[in-house]
Amino acid sequence: MENYDIVRDDPVINDKMIGYAYILTHEGYPCVFWHDYFNLGLAMEGTAKGIEALVHLHEQHAGGRTNVLYCDSDLYIMERTGNETQSGLVFVLNNIGRWNGSSFTQWPLKHFEPLAWNGNNTNDAPENKSTNEHGATDFWAPPRGYAVYIPR
Repeated sequence: MENYDIVRDDPVINDKMIGYAYILTHEGYPCVFWHDYFNLGLAMEGTAKGIEALVHLHEQHAGGRTNVLYCDSDLYIMERTGNETQSGLVFVLNNIGRWNGSSFTQWPLKHFEPLAWNGNNTNDAPENKSTNEHGATDFWAPPRGYAVYIPR
C-alpha cells in the first residue's frame, strides 16, 4: 500500500479495501491514507462498500477484546467482544473467488446485520444472521472480500 510519503503513478488498488477492513476492525490505532479516501474514491460515501462505512464501524462498534474464531489460508473470522460504549462485531475475510464462510460466535440468541462488505465481481450484500441458543450461525463474506456483522 502507499503511504503519506509516496503517491504512485500506478497506485495499488486490488485488495486495498480488504486491508482497510482488517485494520479498521482490529485493535490498535488505524490510519487511513487521505489519497485513498479522497483522490482514489475509496471512501464510497453513503455505501456499505467503502472506507467511510468502515470508519463508522470502527468508531461505533470495534471495541473489546479480539477473538480469532477461525483461520486458514482461505477464511479468517474474528470477533470484537464489545465494551460499555461499543457493541462489538464479527469480521469475515474471504481469500477465495467465491462466497465463503463458516459457523462461529460467542453470542447466543443474537441477530447480526452486515453493515460493511466488499468483494470481487459482486454487488450482493451478505444476509442478516441470527445465532441459536449455543451462539452458532454461519457468517459469510463475498468473493475475495470481507463482511462486517454487527450484533443487534
